Amino acid sequence: MSTEQYTGIQYLTAIKNGELPHAPMATTIPMRIVEVKTGYVVYEVTPNNTHLNLQGGIHGGFCATILDSVTGGAAHTIMDQGVQFVTTELNIKMIRPMQSGKTYRGIGQLINAGRTLVITEGKIVDENDKIFAYGTATLMIIHR
Repeated sequence: MSTEQYTGIQYLTAIKNGELPHAPMATTIPMRIVEVKTGYVVYEVTPNNTHLNLQGGIHGGFCATILDSVTGGAAHTIMDQGVQFVTTELNIKMIRPMQSGKTYRGIGQLINAGRTLVITEGKIVDENDKIFAYGTATLMIIHR
C-alpha cells in the first residue's frame, strides 16, 4: 500500500503498530515511535558506542537527528493525505551529555500550523524527564 494513501497520523500510527517499517535512518540511529497523537509524537532512542565522537561522548549529530525526527513527526501528524513537508530550519541546544546504552525519549510537539509553515519543538529526556537536548523546527508544507 502506498504511503500517499495515509494521512500523516495514520502513517505514523501504522509505523508505531509495526504495520509499516520505520525509516531506514532508524537502523543508523536506534529509534522507534512509541506514541502518536495529533500534534505530538514520542520516540524511544538508545545511543550506542557507534554514536561516540572522538572525545568518547555521544555525537551531537545523534541529538540533531532525533530532534529533526521528533519535530518532523509532530508536524507529520497534522498532514492530510498526500501532503508532504520539509524541514527548513532546525535549531538545537545540547544541554548535557547522553550515555551510550541508555534509553531516552524524544518528544515532538506542535507549536503552530499555518497554511505553508509549521513550527514544532522537540526535546530528548531521560526517565526522570531531565532534558538532555532541546530544539525547534520550522517546516514548509509542500502542496501539489
